[in-house]
Amino acid sequence: MSSSFFLKGKSRQVHKRKGEKIKKVKPKRQDVSNLENGHDSSGSDVDFKKFSDAEESESDHETAEQKKLRLAKKYLEEIEKEEAKRAELKEVDDDAIGKRLQRDYLEQKGKLRVEVADNYVAPAESDIRLIRAREHKLPLTCVCVSSDGQFAFTGSKCGTIVKWGIKEKRKLGSLTFKTHSKYINGCVAALALSSDMKYLASSDESKDVQIWDPITLKHVHTFRGHKDKVTGLVFRKNTHELYSASKDRSIKIWSLDEMAYVETLFGHQSSVTAIDALTRERAISAGGRDASVRIWKIVEESQLIFNGPVGSLDEVKLLDEEHFVSGSDNGSLCVWSVLKKKPLCTVTEAHGSENNVPRWITSLATLLNSDVFASGSYDNFIRLWKVSDAYRKVSPMFSIEINGFVNSMHFTSDGTQLYAAIGQEHKSGRWFKVGSAKNGVLVVNFNIMKQ
Repeated sequence: MSSSFFLKGKSRQVHKRKGEKIKKVKPKRQDVSNLENGHDSSGSDVDFKKFSDAEESESDHETAEQKKLRLAKKYLEEIEKEEAKRAELKEVDDDAIGKRLQRDYLEQKGKLRVEVADNYVAPAESDIRLIRAREHKLPLTCVCVSSDGQFAFTGSKCGTIVKWGIKEKRKLGSLTFKTHSKYINGCVAALALSSDMKYLASSDESKDVQIWDPITLKHVHTFRGHKDKVTGLVFRKNTHELYSASKDRSIKIWSLDEMAYVETLFGHQSSVTAIDALTRERAISAGGRDASVRIWKIVEESQLIFNGPVGSLDEVKLLDEEHFVSGSDNGSLCVWSVLKKKPLCTVTEAHGSENNVPRWITSLATLLNSDVFASGSYDNFIRLWKVSDAYRKVSPMFSIEINGFVNSMHFTSDGTQLYAAIGQEHKSGRWFKVGSAKNGVLVVNFNIMKQ
């Protein structure tokens, strides 16, 4: 099931990043002996002197020893109150930290699963809006959303990238082929955004990967090395490690901390059409006409091969670290486990057929670590699906009407919105055109009931 995907005799050029050392600061212990002198070595904000000044009148009728004892008692009472508050806050913080660590652990192991599908309500017409930009004169090809849900970026066939403010509900800026022809060469094929919103990666008709500052939209760097068009980009979650997929049948890894090439992964027998990644040092890719999905175990220097249905396996998205969804040009959707070679579940002709020919799956989006995913085609609907019965059953939730090709989709991290890149043509070709469609970004707001 696994085999090496590295070329023999080639050295592995990995730029390892230096780990930061964490300085541990030991908490200071309170020195009781200093109380008599009015000093607190624990770093308390309580000032011993303030008690003496505030209650000077009371000291008129007591001896020096009595005064010292009284003030010491009051000081200790104040310390006790402060420490009690600290203990209470620490208990709350520890509980929150414990829950976060547990969630991170489950997510890393692929065991985190939040069942929210039954809470979704089909959006009303007022919850669906198609927004357009004059820079996007041709079909939109890709969309990505920042992890904090503040920004969205879209690319189009006319060589433009547009930045959208989600809260502002408007365009914030753009990069065009006309003004950035040095870095943008024709159709924008893919976009990817790092988790910390520090880097935006893009690809086009050239063999290069461009890196931008997503805040200022200034160009940062160009990665060269692929021998054909780059079809997919994804950042490993919470890192600056970028994976790129290409028509040259390879996947390359880049380190943006060093702005350097790391290594190349070989194995697909056809153009790589899609790529995805989460937290683990792994990537998952779809091989198009070789009808396979491959999981690249980078540290182990091996790969897992999953053979899909007959046809071109064009789309793949991770549901969590252990399960993923694929879409093919024969119209089928498959749900997989990394532990099994065959799909756990298959939905045939998920978007129907036309003249007895199934409509192919043009895009997928998953709500990470949940039981919800969406699929797009050109049947005038985005379809939402619920995964159940230990990933062995997929059932339809509802459909969202939209005219045109659904070329790319992305959920916001909280699942309250879905962004879809809509075009009159398929993102990868011009086989036919839906003349009545409008090129734009479809924004869907979901009503999620709280249980």
